[in-house]
Order: sequence, then C-alpha cells, then structure tokens
Amino acid sequence: MRGLVALMRSPASVVAASSKSRRLTSTAISPSKPAPLSDPFEAAHVDLLLSPNSPFHRRTTILKTCTSTQEILRTQLPPAPAVLAAEVQTKGHGRPGKPWLSENPLGLWVSILLEVPSSQLPLLSLLASLAAADAVRALTQLEPALKWPNDLLLKNRKLAGVLVETISRLNQPPLALLGLGLNLHHQTDDFPPELKDSAISLFQASRQRIPRSQMLAAFLENLTRRLDQPTPEAMEDWRQACFQLGRTLSIRVGTTILTGTAETLDDSGHLHLRLPDGSLQKIASGETDFPA
Repeated sequence: MRGLVALMRSPASVVAASSKSRRLTSTAISPSKPAPLSDPFEAAHVDLLLSPNSPFHRRTTILKTCTSTQEILRTQLPPAPAVLAAEVQTKGHGRPGKPWLSENPLGLWVSILLEVPSSQLPLLSLLASLAAADAVRALTQLEPALKWPNDLLLKNRKLAGVLVETISRLNQPPLALLGLGLNLHHQTDDFPPELKDSAISLFQASRQRIPRSQMLAAFLENLTRRLDQPTPEAMEDWRQACFQLGRTLSIRVGTTILTGTAETLDDSGHLHLRLPDGSLQKIASGETDFPA
C-alpha cells in the first residue's frame, strides 16, 4: 500500500509506569489533563513517542476515513509490520463479524499486520488485550479488567475490544491481522441507546482526554514488550486481570451454549470450564455473556 510508511521524526523519551507484581512495566507518556475535543492524529506524532528501537517506527499510516482498517490491510498486504489507523471507519467490525461503531473520531481504531511465530498466533488476542490494559494503566492509572477472550472492561462496561484474524500465504506461515477498538473521548450521548449502559470511554472513567497518538504509541510499545515476554508470565498476568475466574459463565461455542464455572486459563489461552456434571471443558474460543 502506498504511503503505509510515515515520515520519521526524532523520538521522544518514554516514561515507564509501575505495575502490579509479575506484571510487565507499562510504557507510555504521561497522561494529558482534560482538554478540548480537538485531538490531532498524525503518524509523525506517533513516531515521536515511540522508543528509538521500536519495530513500529515509520510503519504507521493514519487515514481520515475508510471502510475498515482490517479490510484495507487484508487487501493491500504491505510489508509487515504495518500499522493502519483511521479517524473514522464506516464499516468497522468486531468478532465474529459484528459491527464496531467507529463512525466518529472519538476513539482509537487501528489494525496491525504482524508476522509472528505460528505458536504465538492463538495467544495474540490475549497478549494484545494485556498490552492495551498496560497502556490504559500507564496513561490514566485506571486498572481495566480483562474479559475472556478479547475485551477490556471498566466499571463492568466495555472499554475496548481486540480482533485477530489470519491471512494464509503460500509456503509461508500465516500473517496475523490484529485490530483494536478503544473508546477514548465518548460521552454518554455519543453512544447509541443500546450501548449507553454497556459501553464506556476513558474520558467517562477518568475525566482525562488521552490523545489518540499517545494511546497508539503506548499500545505499540506495550505490544512489543508483551510479544517478547515468556508465555507463562504473560498468562499469569492475564489470570490476575481476568475477573471471570471463579464465576459461573455461559459461553457460546458455535451453536452450543456451555454453562459452568470458569476455573482457570491455561498457558495455551484455553479457558477451563467446569460443567455441572463435573466434567472439564477446555475452550479455545467462544463468546461470553455481556454485561458480565
């Protein structure tokens, strides 16, 4: 895709925020105070905030509007890694094919094309969720809860969602297409009526205006760290942040609904669900009820 590499400027230093024990240090720039809605979103600003050795330096393109950042990257297939964000998406979607409302410039709508080891693909949505939570924590001091398999929650309302798709290649490992939608500046009236009670933005939760370029840079920095982290440590961090463990859940797996107690998440990312008959189901992917 033409223009998928942004102009580079001198990098700025990055501040590390403290985190819970066993959790990686979250990397981000100090959060901004409440400000007007104006939020310039430019690739050059993202580059300024990235560390000098980031694999995402000069790999970001930001569009004013598009149908879907996921579909553009899937169609154009620039060299990986490639980061494509948009101020507005007209056909944004989540998983599995559900619409993601992003027809306004109030959030971070971004897709990343990655080449990762095949063994890491099943864990990518979990690692990306951790990275998004790291960025939120560092910028706002808020502590998002993780909802298996791909959501971030604040006050039991959805703050962000992660989508991972794969792209097959002839005689090569598949590419990963990672999408993140994170609500930043929304106020109550910015959500449609059906989402007012189940969605939340960082502004609603913290009263801070976090610039999109700042959140994107923080997410990319923490995604890099999480991808390099030993899997057992990352999965332990996920277990600590997942509020569902120990609770009764109903999980949709295809056309089947399984109800039981969520016991743990293993190092393969599978949720262990204890059914009423005492049997144990290990679930690789599914949909859990929301609100939780």
